[in-house]
Amino acid sequence: MVDKNIFRAYDIRGIYGKNLDEETMRKIGCGVGTIMIRKNLGKEFLIGNDTRDSSEKLSNALIEGITSTGINVTNVGTTSFGVTLFSGWKLKKDVIAFITASHKPFEWNGIKFFDKDCVGFFEEDNFEIRRMVINEDFENSDKKCLVEKIDMKTEYIEYLKGKFDFEKKLKIVVDCGNGCTCLVVPELLRKFKNLEVIELFCDIDPKFSGRGSDVQEENLQPLKNKVVEENADFGFAFDGDGDRIGIVDNKGHVLETGQIGTIICENLISNNNGKVIANVENSMALEEEVKKLGGGIIRIPVGHTFMMREALKSKAVFGLEASKHFVIPEYFPFDDATVVGLKICEIISMQGKLSDLAEKVKTYPNERMKFECNDEIKFTVVENLKNKLSEEYDKIITMDGIRIDFENSWVLIRASNTGPSIRITAEAKTSEKLAELKNKFSGLLIEEIKKCRS
Repeated sequence: MVDKNIFRAYDIRGIYGKNLDEETMRKIGCGVGTIMIRKNLGKEFLIGNDTRDSSEKLSNALIEGITSTGINVTNVGTTSFGVTLFSGWKLKKDVIAFITASHKPFEWNGIKFFDKDCVGFFEEDNFEIRRMVINEDFENSDKKCLVEKIDMKTEYIEYLKGKFDFEKKLKIVVDCGNGCTCLVVPELLRKFKNLEVIELFCDIDPKFSGRGSDVQEENLQPLKNKVVEENADFGFAFDGDGDRIGIVDNKGHVLETGQIGTIICENLISNNNGKVIANVENSMALEEEVKKLGGGIIRIPVGHTFMMREALKSKAVFGLEASKHFVIPEYFPFDDATVVGLKICEIISMQGKLSDLAEKVKTYPNERMKFECNDEIKFTVVENLKNKLSEEYDKIITMDGIRIDFENSWVLIRASNTGPSIRITAEAKTSEKLAELKNKFSGLLIEEIKKCRS
């Protein structure tokens, strides 16, 4: 019996051996192959996998399933997210997949699907695969399909080496978190003659025992210490699959998403006068800076799939998620975090110390609060609040939850797509205003949750 809860809005994730195994992944392969055939998406599929113990087994199971529907497969094997998406993009594959649970703990695994433009599958696609898997509604083919194993790491490294050049020598610390970027990034960085590279957690460990698989600040203390100890120019850290990045400046301070975004925007917009994609969680300080530079902000719902689609549609120069996903379409149409690390190298090689650049970036007091709320009512709670608050406030954005903009502050209330909770995010130019927002809107939310539970 397949657990329907492993199918989520933007990916499929479960605990290996508990609610995700080879038989389930084989059926998922049958499902995605069936979608490719019935929606005329093409018959060329590319897959890669991360370094978790179960990843290669799950990849083989998915290949068995998808080939049974008549789809040809190119397998880039155990590698990084960046190499996998680069391979699918360069080889013009119809659908691309990566076996990973991203920043989740080692016992988890899953899969992300992407279309030919490297835009992730949306909720309707993943839920259609779920329907097919549960009902075993699959296409079947007697055709002998081609399964080709290739290695695109060298092409990926050479491509990025040709895109960047650093004017002065830099000492950097790279923290791969024992994940799949270990297989690629240190080798890439050493191709640049002006980079002195110090490695941290750059040996493969499927259990991520060095510092965990996420790039939240509490996991970056070893990187902060190493940057200061080595007197490095800066350091960067990857999550388990390499699509998110944490940045530490030369003083050992972890940069906020808005600081990273603003520093990169100042470089990109001054060269391109372009648009920036930012979700409803991102800072008003970023928006102020982008407008000052002559660019414009395009707001999107939370979810890096939306970021990729909008970047493609609007020809944006940059996109960012508060969760530290970034896209720079000048290099790739997908959120490979390695590019962000290289871009920061390029910027500081021209403009000086990262701490000086970060200190110039405006930041305002902000906070995220999580409220437990069961899945059955969480969207109803938010919808009820949306109806009430829309009558009271003028500047309200309802594309993803409820964001209310005030003159010098804003608040966002949205249900989680991945768990039984609702979050409030608030930002204000003063701590007093932030406290006022927190008190008012947390009170309204708690009251509405109680009503819906009764």
